[in-house]
Amino acid sequence: MTKRLPYTLLFIVIAMWVMMGVLRPFLLETAQLTPFLTTKVFAQEMMARHTWGWLLYAASFLQSCMFLPWLGASLLTLVLVAIAYATRWALRLPDSCFGLCWVAPFLLLSRFTRMGYLIYTSKEVAVAFAWPLAALLLLLVLGLAVKGLRALRRGPAADGHKLKGLDLMLLGLSFIAFAGSAYRMWEQTYKDTNFLNALQMKQAIERDDWDEVLRLARDNRQEPTRLQVCFTRLALYKTGQMGDRLFAHPDGSAAYNAPEQNQWLRLMGAQLLYYHLGKTGFAYRWAMEDMVEYGERPMYLRTMHRVALLNGEEALARKYEQALSHTLFYEQDTNILEQEATAIRPLLNYTDQLDGDNGLIEFYLLQSFALTEGGSRQMVELSLMCSLITKHLEGFWPRFMALLPGWQGHIPTHYQEAALMVAQLQGGVDTSQLPIDNEVRQRFERLVEASAQLGDSGSNAYTLRAEYGDTYWYYYFFVEGLKTT
Repeated sequence: MTKRLPYTLLFIVIAMWVMMGVLRPFLLETAQLTPFLTTKVFAQEMMARHTWGWLLYAASFLQSCMFLPWLGASLLTLVLVAIAYATRWALRLPDSCFGLCWVAPFLLLSRFTRMGYLIYTSKEVAVAFAWPLAALLLLLVLGLAVKGLRALRRGPAADGHKLKGLDLMLLGLSFIAFAGSAYRMWEQTYKDTNFLNALQMKQAIERDDWDEVLRLARDNRQEPTRLQVCFTRLALYKTGQMGDRLFAHPDGSAAYNAPEQNQWLRLMGAQLLYYHLGKTGFAYRWAMEDMVEYGERPMYLRTMHRVALLNGEEALARKYEQALSHTLFYEQDTNILEQEATAIRPLLNYTDQLDGDNGLIEFYLLQSFALTEGGSRQMVELSLMCSLITKHLEGFWPRFMALLPGWQGHIPTHYQEAALMVAQLQGGVDTSQLPIDNEVRQRFERLVEASAQLGDSGSNAYTLRAEYGDTYWYYYFFVEGLKTT
């Protein structure tokens, strides 16, 4: 017992630290990507579709519990610990070899922790629990078979503990196997900073915690992916800070540390971005297509339920609400849904036609809003901002002037910057009559002077970044080559 307990405690600490400390957002995402309904129909379909349907049903149930990460991590750790003890029992290994019994648990844990982005595209049922449950079942059967064979044998069993030297050697090899397996699991665990940050941003959006999204954007020290940039822009819009802070946040197009670079923004963010920006047809379309491809994941059901409510499709909304009520944790809060709907409805005063985004979510949103004319004040501001982002400034003044009375004498900083720059580049507008802060005017004058002194130098971007990197001017002239997807 004294040789077994340290291994057990150490494994529990390692497994719980990896899952709860490092991969907590990944566990939350795994839960809402796990199809599981407490209905007879779902159970029957699972049994009919798979040879080991009952085992996969149990695995899906357990994996759904990762909605509460401490619970899901505890259940998976419990199963893996049971595998180690079942290995020792089935193979009748001495305590000096107990470290060898943890090789399989570490390997099985790493099958889950190494998935990263692939959790979105995997069609394997309950990837975290299915193989561990199958391994535990196999070991129990093997153990019973060995026990039966031993019962048929005559004579005493051989004593494997007489050779002290051999016992110490086995103990050393056993510890090396344990340590090596733990290290390999850690090395294979997918710990990409941008991925985990994007997951936390996504989950904060799902809680309508927009300030948390912005905090995560500020705290991230890596060049962001386009998904993180889109989430940040959405949070700035929702908190009313888009006109003052958008170009102060880091922009970037870091590669996703995963295969198939072009699909991750769509799989992770399309439904949320389209829904909160009023493109309900696209939000529903991608949720439905993904559900056909990957099953009744709660993530998709939640999107379709929200869109049905926004569209006033009561019967359809009740259908999705009923489905969500048969999940373990995803019943909907009507107060939150109404708050979301109130914020989104001003973006719905146009015909939402599925004219095709070709899977290029950010590109479509930017172009769609940049080319939008009229509509609610929220739509006009989104149109103005998307025009600035895409650097298509032909329609800047009509949008700017339409919004001007609503600003009541205080124009958001980036729109002041854009007005001065567009007037300088295009002419035709006297900005001295606009309520632009003296500080912004003076800063723009310093930029013009600095640019004249520096000339057409390739080092201008680096030289001017410290003073002007948080302005629209810097974005317009120096931020290039970003790949919208």
